[in-house]
Amino acid sequence: MPVQLMRFIDFWLGAPCCLLLTLWLRAARLFRRPRPRPERLRRVIFIQLAESGAFVAAHAAMRRLEERHPGAEPWVLTFGLGGQVLDALRFPRDRRIVIRTSGLWTFCRDTLAAVVRMRALAFDATVNLETFARFSTLLAALSGAQTRAGFFRFHDEGRYTGGLLTHRLVYSPHMHAAQTYAALVESLAEEPGQEPAAKVPVPLEELDLPRVASDPALRARVEDTLRGLCPEWEPSWRLVLLNVNASDMAPNRRWPVANYLELATRLAEPPDVLAGFIGAPGERTAIEELLGGRRHSRIVNLAGKTSMPELLELFNAADLLVSNDSGPAHLAGATDIDVIVLFGPETPKIFRPLGPRVRAVSLELACSPCISAYNQKRSPCRDNRCMKGISVESVFELARAALGKRS
Repeated sequence: MPVQLMRFIDFWLGAPCCLLLTLWLRAARLFRRPRPRPERLRRVIFIQLAESGAFVAAHAAMRRLEERHPGAEPWVLTFGLGGQVLDALRFPRDRRIVIRTSGLWTFCRDTLAAVVRMRALAFDATVNLETFARFSTLLAALSGAQTRAGFFRFHDEGRYTGGLLTHRLVYSPHMHAAQTYAALVESLAEEPGQEPAAKVPVPLEELDLPRVASDPALRARVEDTLRGLCPEWEPSWRLVLLNVNASDMAPNRRWPVANYLELATRLAEPPDVLAGFIGAPGERTAIEELLGGRRHSRIVNLAGKTSMPELLELFNAADLLVSNDSGPAHLAGATDIDVIVLFGPETPKIFRPLGPRVRAVSLELACSPCISAYNQKRSPCRDNRCMKGISVESVFELARAALGKRS
């Protein structure tokens, strides 16, 4: 389902639905004796729908749940792409609920099924990782969970989400996303009504980052794929990956594709370097057209050639990824690859992929960041100079330095 349609539904239907459900729950409390809070949490569901790359940052929050509440079982509610990311991060399949977005009827049917299943599983708490999203807030309220933690607008410019949260946190634009997610978990131990919740420090250096180790079976499949695209390729070569895509939610995060092609051409000049463009199956044709005019035996199109778990193994096998700010960059941070991430309309202070080998590049123009959680990641900008101004030469020098250290 198109992103703009989902935004339209959330904007026009979300607010009245949040209001009506808030009134219904308040009326129900007049005729129903309040349930006591459980002595311990058994099942907690994390709701992360659209930003699938956020699961890497959310990993620390799930680990913190297990530490703060021994025996608590983390579950996940997500859209279809999020399910693929969870496969790559090796999150148990029997602890996730997936809503497919392939069509309006499928979306509505899966949403109803998700609500029914959540109520049947009797979750003790929900942790809403979406910021000011009405749809995820409605799902949390309909889940039947007694404790519902999420970000609330208070006096800020965030969107109306009704009175559906029991633990309302301030969304901080001054902390990394991983810290704000961990703060949601911290609030679960508090009594409802303490506002804003989670008045505790959450140091970034104390968060547990995910690591995806290399898998021999996946490595063999990845090497077969590379050899099929470049018969002379050897595992001793240096492998550079490039990600030209950014989600349709914020397309102005893209660096010009011509810059990526020039960068790939320069990086592939040494005879022991293979450059590969990664992407989803739907991006394969666009990348093929990009490469068509300047064919190079050591620049290959990997889009659609790997499953999500194989993509993670590809990151483990490669030396360097150059990427826009998007999901693959966050996933790469969970592996041993060096990562260069190009930022423009968003700030790396909040969304920089985590990991010891990540380097964020940003011109920090006066107009940046222009998209945030407060404006639904929508910007009036039609000329993303914050990305166009990042020169190929500057990225090439960073890439060459990273490859030099590894070799």
